[in-house]
Amino acid sequence: MVFGNRQKKMTLANVLHGCTPGRIQSVGYMQVIPLVSDLSDCRFVSPVEGAAEVFTTEYETLGFRNPSDCLLIVPCHAGYVVKHAAQDHAMAHAGVVRSLGERKFDTAMCVQQSQGGYIKRGDYRMLILPYALRERALEVRKNKNYNKLWDAISVFNQEMGVQAAGHLEFFLKHFQKELDEFVAEFECVPGQIGAIILVDDQVVGVERAPSHSYWKSVWPCLVRECYGSLAIRIAQLKSECAVVPASRTTLPDDIRSLDELDSLIAEIAHQEDERARATVRELLDEQLLLTRDESTEGLSIDTVRPGRFTGQVIRDGDRVVYASLPVTKKWLAKNKWQTALPFTI
Repeated sequence: MVFGNRQKKMTLANVLHGCTPGRIQSVGYMQVIPLVSDLSDCRFVSPVEGAAEVFTTEYETLGFRNPSDCLLIVPCHAGYVVKHAAQDHAMAHAGVVRSLGERKFDTAMCVQQSQGGYIKRGDYRMLILPYALRERALEVRKNKNYNKLWDAISVFNQEMGVQAAGHLEFFLKHFQKELDEFVAEFECVPGQIGAIILVDDQVVGVERAPSHSYWKSVWPCLVRECYGSLAIRIAQLKSECAVVPASRTTLPDDIRSLDELDSLIAEIAHQEDERARATVRELLDEQLLLTRDESTEGLSIDTVRPGRFTGQVIRDGDRVVYASLPVTKKWLAKNKWQTALPFTI
């Protein structure tokens, strides 16, 4: 790592330090490579794990009361869609709240355009913003304007085939069944503290948590609304194509015995393990340029300058304790073009 006053360079290998890749999991157009580690830092809790009390006091202010004796890390782009008459809100960045403390973030954003009212203090289900909204949310993270994400939500809704308006709940209600299925289909493995997420065989995000318990609490939010929304969009775009995703291995029809089947399954598992490792190796040298947004409670919250990845990293000195790094939409589109099949006739 290279350290300056506010800017730092690190490789993705620094972010993944201490992790090993688990067996790749594949469902539909989404694949997940678990990141497993015995470096579990239990000094931190998530809003879910720590039963944080969430509330709003202004239309651009989202508050958290941390009842635990651990530091609370609010994940980057955490959001809350509540059932009572109140304006749903989301964070534009990550945040840290001291133990047994309370903190308000006045750079939050409304994600429900025409609804008034404040969120009453309570423990609500957390979500992570859909992939398509996260890059824009990070761009405007310092703006103090409650409606700063409405246009992006409206465009996102229109692309997904629902009403074009600044209401995130329109998308969530329309695709509730599909989103719920993602949570049930991907397993959180023992010792897991993160994941590399692929959609249509393209890496779309790298996520790391401080501990296994933290990871278990936030993974449903990541796989459901964040990356699940992208998998749904890719499936929509490919709906007229009956091609099986390239990551799927099909079994031959001429298997003659159970021993032959067991041997074939073991070989497929070995191939998928090697494919997971090859994917991780390809990422290790990726350079990240970080700019410090905040120093608080002995931690640094850094934002990644958009390149291949965007997102945020939280460090305790040299040690990365949290990272949420979705791939930029520009890079994803460019990579799809570069890896497309050449013209033949």
